[in-house]
Amino acid sequence: MAAASLLVLLTLVVVAWVAVAGFGGSVKIDWGSNNSVANTSGEVDKDAAIEGVLIINDDVYIDGAKIDRGVGEYFSKKTRKMYSIRWGKKGEGASVTEKTE
Repeated sequence: MAAASLLVLLTLVVVAWVAVAGFGGSVKIDWGSNNSVANTSGEVDKDAAIEGVLIINDDVYIDGAKIDRGVGEYFSKKTRKMYSIRWGKKGEGASVTEKTE
């Protein structure tokens, strides 16, 4: 049973490597590492370097800053741009446009 599990794991690693390598990327596997990776949907990592507008469900982020629901205008200190935000009903998201003068 353990041999079959190891074979499945190695097969998945090879398939993942081929898929990534086919797009010009590379995969490094460190079998002795205690590092782990997690994928959490609907969240932005605090260390993420975001420039621009990101909308996930009902959450709006502009240049990495989370915008509170109901805010109609936002001035980004990072890019020095002004944005206009139109909020939909709860669950309908929002639309964001850059204001030009």
